[in-house]
Amino acid sequence: MKQLYLSLKESGLMFNGNTEQGEVDFILIETYENGTTTSVDVNTFETLFGDIEGNPTYEALSGSHTFKWGTTQYTMTAEEMGYQKYFDQWKENGLFN
Repeated sequence: MKQLYLSLKESGLMFNGNTEQGEVDFILIETYENGTTTSVDVNTFETLFGDIEGNPTYEALSGSHTFKWGTTQYTMTAEEMGYQKYFDQWKENGLFN
């Protein structure tokens, strides 16, 4: 994931913020016309997509992922989770090797 995070950082899509858990890194997901943004913290992103940590390619991220949220295990695609359109944008912007 380090290479993906580096690419996101270089593109201005990562930032550091404070939460109840202290300082964490965030991935900027979307900026709306009114200036508000949507982001995901890296810990959550790694919970959802950590199964491909060693190979965070576009194809791997776009596939099916199994993760545990609380006490429940889920298997979902990036499309079902609502991330696919962002991965498509990242690919179009050359963020994947």
